[in-house]
Amino acid sequence: MTTTMVEPSVPWLRDFNQILHNQGHVPAFMPPADLLIDDDGVTVYVDVPGLHAENVEIELEHDVLTIRGERPFPYAREDGKGPVRRIERGFGRFERTLRVPPGLDPAAVEASLADGVLTLKVPRPETLRPRRIEIRAADDGAQQEGMPHVAAS
Repeated sequence: MTTTMVEPSVPWLRDFNQILHNQGHVPAFMPPADLLIDDDGVTVYVDVPGLHAENVEIELEHDVLTIRGERPFPYAREDGKGPVRRIERGFGRFERTLRVPPGLDPAAVEASLADGVLTLKVPRPETLRPRRIEIRAADDGAQQEGMPHVAAS
């Protein structure tokens, strides 16, 4: 399924349509996120174009990963005047909350931001695996404690 935007071809009608639909309205910014889970752990990719590391907060509590931040509105003018023709990109504060598998360690989260993509990698914790217990053999010449001494006849 494809979505197509069609605008009126007459310039004055296009401008009038923009004024009616976009007057004073700046869309909210909600970054899209991809959540991938595999045997190694969880990887999250979030599109945050124009943001820097200081604009983003990341929190992992139990099985909830929260990403908060703000994409500031870049067109503020000192005089506060000037027509806005069209604003399609979203701006403002945002918060994304994603469910992840339980038992992930918040201290193990690795975050990087490059080319407008925030990447989070959370390794799976070591699972409780059965451990083999070694039995130490007693020296042949030494008597084991608690064992009766048997005299050779």
